[in-house]
Order: sequence, then C-alpha cells, then structure tokens
Amino acid sequence: MPVRVMLSFRDHKPVSLALFDFDGTLIPGDSVVDYLRFARKSRAVSAREFIRAVWAAVQYKCKRMTDAESKSAALAFRKRHDPAYLDRLDRQFVEQIMLPKVYAEGKKRMDLHRQAGKKLVLVSASTENYMRFVAEALGFDVLLATPIEPDGTIKRNCKGEAKVGRIKAWIDENCLIVDYGPSYAYGDSKSDLPMLRIVGHPVQVNPKKKLRKAAPDMDVLHWK
Repeated sequence: MPVRVMLSFRDHKPVSLALFDFDGTLIPGDSVVDYLRFARKSRAVSAREFIRAVWAAVQYKCKRMTDAESKSAALAFRKRHDPAYLDRLDRQFVEQIMLPKVYAEGKKRMDLHRQAGKKLVLVSASTENYMRFVAEALGFDVLLATPIEPDGTIKRNCKGEAKVGRIKAWIDENCLIVDYGPSYAYGDSKSDLPMLRIVGHPVQVNPKKKLRKAAPDMDVLHWK
C-alpha cells in the first residue's frame, strides 16, 4: 500500500502529476548506501552486519543477488531494534544527511509544479521507513516507495516497471482521472524509463549513459 503524506484526492476532475525519482535525481548518489553508513556511525549496525551488507552489495553488482535480496541483507539489522528507536534513527538520517543533499533546482521545480496545481508524487526504490520523512519534509502529496517488513526484509522493490504499477494502483485506489499529457516525470537512470514514458513531459536529470542511449531525444536537465 502506498504511504500517503496527505489525504486522498477523490474527485472526478482530471489531474496532472509531477512524478519524481529520488536517488540520483533529487539527490546525488544512493540513499541506501548513505543510510547504512549513518546507521553504522550511530552504532545501530554492528561491524559484522556492515560487512555482510557490503558483501551483499558486491553480490548484487555481480548479478548473484537481486536488488530486493541485497537491500534485505543491508537492512537486516533493523530486526534487533525497537520500532521507536528506528523511527528516531530514520528521522535523524533524513534531517542530517538527506535533506541537505537535495538539489536546489529540484526544489524549485517542485514548487513550480505545486503552484501549477499538479499533484507531487515521490516514486522511489528506496525504502518507506525513511522515505516517508523525506516526502513529508519536501511537501510531496504522495509517496510510492519500496515497502519494508519490520525485520528489514524487502519483498517488492519499487523499481523499473514496478514504479508504473505502483502509480497506476494508486490512481485506481483513489478513483483519479489523470491527464498524462501535461504531466511531468523526472528520473536519472534507465530503470526510470517506464515511468518517464507514461507522461507527456519526461525529463532526464543528470542522466546516466544507459538512459541517454535508450532515450536520446528526451529533455535533459543538469542539477548541481
């Protein structure tokens, strides 16, 4: 189920969307990596758990693990901790590490879409436990991120075609009529391409080579 930052929009008027990827798009780099480092520095992650997480990342790079398996290994430390402690850890991570990294140009683009009446949707493969604080702080209307089990297990990664599935499920759930023509989407990697292609205004942000090669005619922005 999607995490709602605000109330659902139940009306029969067409709405347009502004869909934003997070990692590599609104911030540089990978937030999961930053999260693990922060948790290690905060002593929430033991040395052994950190080594296992690094090993899992290597296995994923070598295509011996799926994204979901690698993330599950990295977040397995969460099963040892009290939910209240984890909430504090996640909020501190966002406030201290994530929010200062958000591109100023990205914030300005969000403000423009908000003023134009578009619904801002944060669509991320990163996990809901900390992304909910990101979405709240940045004023997104809705968060669609990777669900996480209490023990840190990831069963459904919100990536690639799964992003489109989550978007359409949210639209159906809220009985929305979406006008895709004036809608925008922002992404940085080839895995964002399915989401970019459903709107009338797809925008590549600091795009990786595979995305540029796959869609060379899309608009490109370079945020710093």
